[in-house]
Amino acid sequence: MHPSSLKNMQIALEKIKILDKINLKILDVGGRGLGEDRSYKSLLRNNFLDYHIADIVPGENVTHVMSNPYQLPLPNNYYDLIVSGQTLEHVKNPFKLIFEMTRVLKDDGFIIIIAPSSGPRHDIIDCWRFMDDSFKAIAEETNLTVIDDWIDKTSDDKKSRPWKDHIFIGQKLKL
Repeated sequence: MHPSSLKNMQIALEKIKILDKINLKILDVGGRGLGEDRSYKSLLRNNFLDYHIADIVPGENVTHVMSNPYQLPLPNNYYDLIVSGQTLEHVKNPFKLIFEMTRVLKDDGFIIIIAPSSGPRHDIIDCWRFMDDSFKAIAEETNLTVIDDWIDKTSDDKKSRPWKDHIFIGQKLKL
């Protein structure tokens, strides 16, 4: 995980004041370790009751293996917070995955996603770069309210600079 992703997740968590809460049920989508911790668990270590990691491949730290890219093996309306970083660009249909993430999110819960807005191809499946309006369009289709949405064009470390992280904070409001 590149350094700006951790920095931007910390900023997003502070914006929604989630770090003031305890006993949260948190889901990290795509946080499977690959020899290093690719989750955001360290940023939330004082806040969670449950910290689950869902991924399509079994691996380090994965608590829930997805049977397909658009099905989380989890109950409706369970999580207070869902985070995902450096994952959505590898998903063929991000709308479907975010719709599924919204299904398992409690009313008034938050989703924070970090995905690249630029950068080179970096995996076998690498489908997307998320431009300024990307998450607004996804939020509209998945019934999320946009809390904040920005692209970090200021990262000064060499590893993070090519990606220009796009950070989205959405909230599931009661319908």
